[in-house]
Amino acid sequence: MLKNTFTLNVLDFSWVLLMIITTANAFVAETAEPSLAITAIICCSIAYKGRRIMDYFMELNHANKTIQLFMRGYFHVLPALIFLSDLFSEELVALTAL
Repeated sequence: MLKNTFTLNVLDFSWVLLMIITTANAFVAETAEPSLAITAIICCSIAYKGRRIMDYFMELNHANKTIQLFMRGYFHVLPALIFLSDLFSEELVALTAL
C-alpha cells in the first residue's frame, strides 16, 4: 500500500525558505519607499541567504577552514558594501563625477 506522507528534509526546507525570502525582497523592492532601514533589511537577508546557500547547497560547512573563512567573509562583506554605498551615495556621486 502506498503511503502519502509529506516530509521536508533540510535541503527542501532551505530551498523553500530561500524562495520565500527572495519573493519578500522583490516585493519590498517594488513597493517600499527607499530608505536606509529597507537597505539594511535587504542586506541582512542577502547575508543570511548567502550563508544558507554556503552551508546547505554548497556544503562548505565541512570544507577547509580557510575556504569557509573566505566564503563567509564574502557573504558578509558584500552586503556591508551595498549598505555603505547606499549610506554614502551622495559622496560617491561627487567622487565619481566627471
